[in-house]
Amino acid sequence: MRKIIILLLCCGVLISMVGYGDNTASPPIESLPPTVSETIIEPPTETTPPVTEVKPTEKEKESTPTESADQATEPTVTATEPTTTAKPTEETKRTETTKATEPSAAENTEPTVEEPPKEEEIYVGIQWPEVDPADIEKLVVEKVNAYRTAQGDVAATMLPGLTEVARYRANELTTNFEHRTEQHVSTELKYGQFIDLATYGMPDGSYYKGYSREAIGTGDWFGTAKSMAERIASGFRNSQKHWSYVGGSEYKYIAVGVAKANDKWYVCILMSDDNYGG
Repeated sequence: MRKIIILLLCCGVLISMVGYGDNTASPPIESLPPTVSETIIEPPTETTPPVTEVKPTEKEKESTPTESADQATEPTVTATEPTTTAKPTEETKRTETTKATEPSAAENTEPTVEEPPKEEEIYVGIQWPEVDPADIEKLVVEKVNAYRTAQGDVAATMLPGLTEVARYRANELTTNFEHRTEQHVSTELKYGQFIDLATYGMPDGSYYKGYSREAIGTGDWFGTAKSMAERIASGFRNSQKHWSYVGGSEYKYIAVGVAKANDKWYVCILMSDDNYGG
């Protein structure tokens, strides 16, 4: 039996060698399934990616030719499924809200820095220059004389010596705003005409006569020397009692004293019917 088997094998080998030598052409493709040649020749569908990374065996291609397309589309679906772009937007919104709150706190602190200049602007609004009281005194005399001449009276003459008495009284008004009831100020300053009462047995009663009438006033005036002088003069002009002697024709001599204290101005106008001392 063994010999017979060996002979049969040898005959088969010889037959195969003879057949191979006669047919030099390539082996026929008839044994291959038609589906494999079609899948190789046909171009890939539009849905399949150009790179065919997975090249399975020919059996897998024959059995599921469409599965390769489905599998190719699956990665694209999985790539679009994660919506990670929404999360970064939320994070950016959060960072924007925190940044918006920070400047709001800084803005709340800014008005506190701007408060001091506001307080400076409340009082008057204009920083008036310092005014010399002597300028106001001179302008008050001019304004009073303008009112006197307007009503047909003569202008009053300003006396420098009497002006010193008026200034003395203006300084007294800053602490005691009233007409003096004690000793006459001219006696203290020894200004004017000396009236000796010793001949009448009253030597202690002797005094100096320097003026006839007195008008006093005060106010929180502000502005230039001219504007304040106009307000002072018009104030006495509009007071019938004061203008009866400030504008009276019998009083031909005048003196004005002005002083400032406690953010107020004080003024004293002295009128005289005679020149008791130039």
